[in-house]
Amino acid sequence: MLKRWKYQKAALLSIILLFSFTSPTPMQTVRGDPHKEPKSLPIEQADGMPTYLQWLAFPPSGAKNSSLLNQPLFLHADDNSAMSDSQKYEPLADDAGWLSKGGEGWIEWKVDLPENGYYNIGLIYDSADDHKTDLGLGIQVDGVSPYVEAQRIVLKRHYSDSVYPPVRDEFDNDRRPTSVEEKGWKNVLLTDYSVDPRPLKWYFTQGTHTIRVVSGRDAIKLQALYVVSPQDPVSSNSPTQEKDQSEAVTPASGEWMQKIEAEQVSLKSNTSIQLQSTDSALISPATDGHIRYNTIGGDQFRRSGEWIEWEFNVPKDGIYHIGFKYLQAYSNNAYAYRTITIDGKSPFKELQQVGFPYNSSWSWDGLTLSDEEDQPLPIRLTQGKHTIRMTVSSSPVMPVYEGLLRNLQKIGKLEQTIRKITGNFEKSYRTGGNTDLNRDWDLEKYIPGLHEQMTVIIEDLSELSGMLADVTVGRSDIENAFNAAARDLADLRDHPRTIPNRLNLFATIQNNLGTWTFRMLDQPLLLDYLWIAEPGAQLPKIKSNWSQRTGHLLGGFFRSFTNDSDNVRDKPDAIDVWVNRNRDYVNVIQQLTDEEFTAKTGIPVNINIVPDPQLFILGNLSGRQPDVALGVDAAMPIDFATRGALTDLSQFSDYDEVAKRFQPGALSVFHYDKKDYALPEIQGFNVLLYRTDIMDQLGLTPPDTWEDVLRMLPTLQQNGFDFYIPPKDGLPFLYQHGASYYTADGLSSALDSEEALEGFEQWTDMFNLYQMPKEVPSFYSHFRIGDIPIGVVDFNAYLQVQFAAPELAGRWKIAPIPGVKQADGTIVRWSGGALQSGVIFQKSKKQQDAWEFLKWWTSTDTQLRFGNDIEALYGPEYRWNTANREAFQLLPWPEQDLKTISEQLQWYKEIPQLPGGYFTGRHLEIAWNKVVLERQNPRVVMEQAVIDINREMMRKQVEFGLRNREGEVLRTLDIPQITQPWRGGTP
Repeated sequence: MLKRWKYQKAALLSIILLFSFTSPTPMQTVRGDPHKEPKSLPIEQADGMPTYLQWLAFPPSGAKNSSLLNQPLFLHADDNSAMSDSQKYEPLADDAGWLSKGGEGWIEWKVDLPENGYYNIGLIYDSADDHKTDLGLGIQVDGVSPYVEAQRIVLKRHYSDSVYPPVRDEFDNDRRPTSVEEKGWKNVLLTDYSVDPRPLKWYFTQGTHTIRVVSGRDAIKLQALYVVSPQDPVSSNSPTQEKDQSEAVTPASGEWMQKIEAEQVSLKSNTSIQLQSTDSALISPATDGHIRYNTIGGDQFRRSGEWIEWEFNVPKDGIYHIGFKYLQAYSNNAYAYRTITIDGKSPFKELQQVGFPYNSSWSWDGLTLSDEEDQPLPIRLTQGKHTIRMTVSSSPVMPVYEGLLRNLQKIGKLEQTIRKITGNFEKSYRTGGNTDLNRDWDLEKYIPGLHEQMTVIIEDLSELSGMLADVTVGRSDIENAFNAAARDLADLRDHPRTIPNRLNLFATIQNNLGTWTFRMLDQPLLLDYLWIAEPGAQLPKIKSNWSQRTGHLLGGFFRSFTNDSDNVRDKPDAIDVWVNRNRDYVNVIQQLTDEEFTAKTGIPVNINIVPDPQLFILGNLSGRQPDVALGVDAAMPIDFATRGALTDLSQFSDYDEVAKRFQPGALSVFHYDKKDYALPEIQGFNVLLYRTDIMDQLGLTPPDTWEDVLRMLPTLQQNGFDFYIPPKDGLPFLYQHGASYYTADGLSSALDSEEALEGFEQWTDMFNLYQMPKEVPSFYSHFRIGDIPIGVVDFNAYLQVQFAAPELAGRWKIAPIPGVKQADGTIVRWSGGALQSGVIFQKSKKQQDAWEFLKWWTSTDTQLRFGNDIEALYGPEYRWNTANREAFQLLPWPEQDLKTISEQLQWYKEIPQLPGGYFTGRHLEIAWNKVVLERQNPRVVMEQAVIDINREMMRKQVEFGLRNREGEVLRTLDIPQITQPWRGGTP
């Protein structure tokens, strides 16, 4: 029962809230928003191939849509005329089609077409594996791809949610349903919604041609390919539509209205399109203080081509209106564009690009599908079941996006030209590099037309800013970035003699504009429900008024006294597991634990979330530590172990068998004083990522050693490109030169050895002598633009390029990182990567049960299922980089990438964790800054760093009993020695 003071506090808060709303919010007027089609400003491709927009902008003479193929001309898979390799293709049973096993290969058909003109191409296909990724392929006409988009056609799988409504857990919260793939033949016209909501056009002359399907990395079943004349929908006010509507049964008004919860999907294109729990006044259904999955989409429904489909029934033939309750508070002052189809077709041209405008107040909005005059579109429907599909389309902003890339390329080339003349190749966002303030340059003498070149860029940026006004509801952030860049460039143009001393401004401009290459095409949208209604029917109330919002806030306030918002599971006989990950991860772990671990062992488990890793420390100090902790960062286990807080896992009889699951370089991080304190959960890695199109253009091959890197640098830099290595990661250079971070007894730094000094000098020389970029806020943006087409990246950057840069599909690869060649010809490629682990606390009274859980959690089957479940929940960009070697191999990595990553992981080795070792990373960074930024002598700097590191290590060794107060050694430590790449066997 609440105490009296709590009621008084609630009453006071209610009075404050009542007077905080100064004006009521009127009922929402649902409306449609007109769409203007921006003109095309295509980008120049490095390999000379046009984009789709550029290809359309320069059509063959007299080209127009064909009209004689109103019915599809089918080419069954069995009727193929040739294939690249019969080993990659095999016929399906019962003449159902052909199976493409994945990987590089092609199959083609001959087709005889009746006239010159544009055609559409369609496919009947199905997936042939259980991966969660989109299916990719390429199309060639007479042996060539006519435009870039033809090389990266994306075909969607179909998914449904496992259950609706969601089941509830012990806290009365909804459990998010899993996504289940719906197998079966799918019939689609090839479309790229990032460039055009209509099917892609292909130009054929009259006569016989070949159409080739180039297989992607995923297995796919092909039943048939077909060609058909384009059939674009017409505007709602066209004579044809007016005639159709006059023939329809059109009641003047009606009362029938059906509301469909947006989360009740019939099909969706991607597993990452997930149900969301949203707490707001008038949300449907209400949360009532619990987790209710009552909306869908948001930031997980933003990429071009993703779609959601719903089913509905109408009671009779007639005209209906359709609308949506939505939230678009993600992209400032922008529209979120969607293509709407009814029963597979867009009945009106207006439905191909429907703009959902920004709502800055985070109050919900509504939109009725309408024409340009805000009149609801008359959707003609027959009695019975229908489907409505909403597809993400970024085509309205694609011309601006291509203009952004075009200008970034021009700015980069101009900057490189100026650097060649001035000899200043040191790039920095804070300074102009190695500038000479006493020297004056007449750049216009050395760069004819400099003023005109800069004027072209400035005018182009200004025009792009104006184009954005047609696809936004106000001045957007990207529009401000374009205008700011134009102003900065105008200032440089008008003061050309100052340019050599202000080169850092080019880097700033590129960085500010480059950040938009990641998010500009995103179209996030959150949906609560949609409705289908007869004209004149009473529509749902969308926006809440002040009293409803106040009542909602007060209800949430009162429930905060009674609801367990932390949802802490507390079964008394269970082992307690704390997880330092988000709630969705924790929910999946709990569900998996209940279904498998507890069901088989009978051991109950409480899985609870730890939002801040500092709670591990506080819990240990307060005596409220768990039995097991997951998601523990690499440095924490030894930090806890030195204080007696963790259990030595090697004391368990089967530890050695369990340890075989992991790389020895990962296990060594958790070894201290002849004991082992953690099992790795996830393990990062580094790879060499490079653009094949640009490398081929320059005649370069991926480097095998750092000497190869230095040989290719002049070619890269003279052509306006750069090579990237993480500036503050010196581990590969030190280890590849045979250095160690600490002496074998673990009591002193070994960074003053000759090997360490050689590695440190090579590391810093990369930035001092060879002018590699010292600051790259987003390698992904530069890689996408192409001015840094090659570099050493971590696991996260690799995934980002793979799943967030679809236009680069087929134009990049990975390789092992460069290394140092040894006398025997072998190449050493040591590198590290981020680690997280699982530990058992020493004070746990359920040691054996905790060990059984940790063994189960890190097992191959569990890690594989969890990785697949998380990927199904969030999408393939959230791939679980498990440290379990066998499970890692079974996750859906691209085959060739898996070989490369596995080869690099053989060279995995991280820094040992020792008392006082935190000073090592700190002083290495200080040393790097002194050498690279202040140009101090590297050997002198490193010697001082070793003195400082040893001083702190000795202080900690006294604290933990490794030395006495006089500095005498009482006992030494053992540092695992990993000197050879691990190729299997005992760790």
